[in-house]
Amino acid sequence: MATTEIVYPLAFPKSVAHKCEICGKTASRMCAKCRVTYYCSEEHQATDSNGIHDKICSTLATIRAKQPFLPSEEERRDRDREIREKKLRLIEVTRMIGERHVFQSRYDAAIPAALASLKLAIEVHGPRSVELIPSYLVLAEASLGLKQLNQCWEYLSQAQYTVLQQQDHAPPAITSQVARNMAQLSIARRDYDEAARHLANDIYDASLFYGTEHYKVAGGYFLLGKVFKLMNRLEVTESLYTQVTQMWYNHLRRLLQSRVVFSDMEAVLGKQDNDEDDEENTTNPSKLDLATEAEAHNTLQTLLAYRHETSHGPTTLQELNKIYHCFTILYFLARDYIQVRDSMRNIKDCSVREIDEDQQRILKFLDQLNRMKALMKRQQQEN
Repeated sequence: MATTEIVYPLAFPKSVAHKCEICGKTASRMCAKCRVTYYCSEEHQATDSNGIHDKICSTLATIRAKQPFLPSEEERRDRDREIREKKLRLIEVTRMIGERHVFQSRYDAAIPAALASLKLAIEVHGPRSVELIPSYLVLAEASLGLKQLNQCWEYLSQAQYTVLQQQDHAPPAITSQVARNMAQLSIARRDYDEAARHLANDIYDASLFYGTEHYKVAGGYFLLGKVFKLMNRLEVTESLYTQVTQMWYNHLRRLLQSRVVFSDMEAVLGKQDNDEDDEENTTNPSKLDLATEAEAHNTLQTLLAYRHETSHGPTTLQELNKIYHCFTILYFLARDYIQVRDSMRNIKDCSVREIDEDQQRILKFLDQLNRMKALMKRQQQEN
């Protein structure tokens, strides 16, 4: 919860001008905990606190506070390197949290997270680096979700301008995301032909960088299916949605089958995931990062609704089973084992052998988990 201390701008030296973290206006209050983050109003402090600040407050205090003088050049160099590494990690964490807020439709919360990421990226990489583009894109998506189309266009224009300035340094993964966001804006403007053109560029660049069957490409196909549905070309939508389902199905099955998933015994010891573990989630290969998990849920929910709308038949049933199996794996990776069993019950008349094999593997793991917990409980009672 945010704690406040009132500050008086006239009390600071003329060369010092503290600005609001959200809007850039002259600040009149600061966070009493870290004492390095300033706001113009209680409203903007609450917005920042809910969006990102509570998660990074203590880290900001270590990188923004005035550093003591060190006599040794080597000590100063080591300190600068340590601060830079902290900032780089914080850029990834804040960006990932912003993306997760967007996929969860928490657009107001996504803005401060993306702004924090953008400011840190400017400090580390400079104002013209391609490293700023992902933060601009999160801001654009959040603005689009808030129906602020002009603000969305401004952020996308910044991203496009940076790409043009740094063409030799902008990887296809970045240009793909820019094209995808331009397509989303075109959809909001109901310019479906323009949206399809942007998505063609998105799919090409993403396939070039990740490979044609990678789940990162699925987002482009998913939006393209949405565009064709809006254009009432349902046969194309059917084909694209089937492909998207298969891409997520393959990706999640690979995660399920990875050795590290089944050797993770933290759940047995009672450790729970929470927002304080966001930094760990950016690098831990045993976990599905939170932004990707949110994207998967959002995509699969739309696919599920579409399948329920379409006529029933063997093909539809098979697609439904694949979608429910994707949900089963997502819940399993998130350690939501009650939802795992509920999702399994939705799979009906399954003729896909690999789904049955995965279910047996999951049930075996859950059985071992319950036995281990029971054993530990008995040992604690005996002691």
